[in-house]
Amino acid sequence: MSDQRPAALMAQGSVIGSEDEINLTDLFRNIWRQRGLVVGTTLFMLLAVLSFHFYKASFNVPRQVEYAVSLTFLDASGKYPNGTAFSPNDIISNSVVKATAETMSLSQPVDNINKALGVRFSNSLMEASEDKLSDLLTNPKTPADMRTSAEQVLTEMRLKGRTFLTVSLNLNDAGMTSVEGAEFLSQLVSVWAQRSIDRGLTNADIDRPMTPFVAPDSLNVIDAYDNAANYLNSLGKAVKRLASMSGAASMVVDGRTLEDVRREIKMLGDTDVGPLREFAYSTSAQLADQDAAIQVRLSSRQRLLNLEYDRLSKLIDSYDSALAQLNQSPVRDVARNGQSASQMGGAQFDQSFLDSLLELGNKLGGVEMRQELFERRTKAVEDRLNLEKEIAILKGSNGNTYKTLNPEVILREAMQGITTELNRLQQQLDAFVVAYRVQTLQSGGRLFVADSAPVVRGGSVQLGTRIGLHAALGIVLGGMLGMMLALLRAAMVSSRQKTA
Repeated sequence: MSDQRPAALMAQGSVIGSEDEINLTDLFRNIWRQRGLVVGTTLFMLLAVLSFHFYKASFNVPRQVEYAVSLTFLDASGKYPNGTAFSPNDIISNSVVKATAETMSLSQPVDNINKALGVRFSNSLMEASEDKLSDLLTNPKTPADMRTSAEQVLTEMRLKGRTFLTVSLNLNDAGMTSVEGAEFLSQLVSVWAQRSIDRGLTNADIDRPMTPFVAPDSLNVIDAYDNAANYLNSLGKAVKRLASMSGAASMVVDGRTLEDVRREIKMLGDTDVGPLREFAYSTSAQLADQDAAIQVRLSSRQRLLNLEYDRLSKLIDSYDSALAQLNQSPVRDVARNGQSASQMGGAQFDQSFLDSLLELGNKLGGVEMRQELFERRTKAVEDRLNLEKEIAILKGSNGNTYKTLNPEVILREAMQGITTELNRLQQQLDAFVVAYRVQTLQSGGRLFVADSAPVVRGGSVQLGTRIGLHAALGIVLGGMLGMMLALLRAAMVSSRQKTA
């Protein structure tokens, strides 16, 4: 009996061992036969992962419409053409929003629309550079000189970018669709531009005489010619200001151009107003016999002109002194100080390179300062020359040259013709200003240019940041689970066949 049991156990073990052997060919054959189950399980796991991400996704992202425009009238002064200060909030002011809502017959409350609106200065071309400069300024390790340069460049870029605006509308807060929001923003900016034109904000900012010139008989002759000279000077400045505006120089009104009007103003001053005014001052002694107040006024004015002449002379001397000091370059002393400081601090830079940079910076700064001082000195010299002319006119002559003439009668008669010419020139200037306004409004006078149509921002589903990784893991796990199910199914089928 004892010999038979081990033999039976060994036979049974051999049978079990042969049954436990796995044939890889049969394994892959069974998986391939049930590939549909494997693929279906994989797709099921992928759909489960995607469903989870869509369930966790954020669908409540507020959508908004943005409208980028470029303001054609805005410059560094930040004002409308007529000189009124401009603010971006002018575009989304309550009156403009209400007028736009009435034009479009909107049912949404105006208060909700006001809360949904926003406007900001923006320029997509400069935003990246501005961000880099801002990061440079916020970095505590940035050197002081580099920080100063970055601040200056950033300020200049922001000034240049102030002509670009972006108007935005939150659609959820406004209760509008994307189509309604885009149409509303387009209409909003157009309404603001039209209201600005109607209010006269686009009128040319030209300081000019608005009333006709009058020289009453009660006014003494010298004051009358002083007023005529000032009036003529104002007309000349207004013509020069208008001619500097875009497209104004080529305008033709009543067969005349602005250059024709400028020549007539200059001719009137050189042939009539200037000489006759000098004649009035030259005969001031005779005129003072008829009006004693003339002599008092002349003496007081001459005193004031002499004081102004002395002030300008001292100012010119100070400019000359400053220019002389700038011509003496302090680069060597500064370089020595920089060298000693670098030696004490143990700087690791090449001293010659630092000296060259320092010298270049001093030269550039000196050039800018010298140019500014020279321009101020030139203006002061011109003002002093004009004062010298006025003082010479006030001194007049000895009075014997025109003793046989009656200056009062001559000057009064000539003033009538001068008054007529001044008023004619003033009317011509008004006609040019009106024509320029019409031209500005009809062609090239739009306050803005749309960079593009209104763009809808947001509104898309925000999924998880690792959805790709999770989807890949779902595919792998689904494939493995599918193969396991396929093998289990094959084993169960095989077991049933053996039992049968």
